[in-house]
Amino acid sequence: MTEADGKDGPPAVLVDPIDMSKLDPKFGAVIKSMPNGDELTACFACSTCTAACPIANVWQYKPHQLIRMIILGMCEEVLSSDEIWLCLTCFQCQERCPQKVRVTDIFFDCKNLAAEEGKIPENIVGLAKTLMEKGQLYEVTADWEREDMDLEPAVPGLSTDEFRAIIKDTRSGKIVGGKE
Repeated sequence: MTEADGKDGPPAVLVDPIDMSKLDPKFGAVIKSMPNGDELTACFACSTCTAACPIANVWQYKPHQLIRMIILGMCEEVLSSDEIWLCLTCFQCQERCPQKVRVTDIFFDCKNLAAEEGKIPENIVGLAKTLMEKGQLYEVTADWEREDMDLEPAVPGLSTDEFRAIIKDTRSGKIVGGKE
């Protein structure tokens, strides 16, 4: 906290207080019970994971803060956060954690829980739809580039039928409407 600088009222705070009534005490236990959550409560917020993360500087919540939020039971904030979806899955945080907390894997578990609740960013759903429709996430080259190289307008022989048949009954298939 900082001093009130002679002003009336309470001193300014550096962080917003946590509304204890919104905490889900079972959330940390749910994550801990998952295969990757064994060491969750071993985290002592040393910030090694954050120091190792190549994109932590653009996150609102840093990796060590997300782990702490999970332990505290801040389910809504964690599952609604962009950070779990922005993770590069480089595993730098996990490899460097002195307590062997499986940070990246825990973020995957959080993504799965968020997906079950329908909290998936629209861009992720869009990627899944592209995968279902085209069988790949990225076009090899744009149509005009293919035309300039005297190639067929579409990548020949790429069929998504087999892929759709496999994925249609999975969680991913249901999210993107993979049923035929």
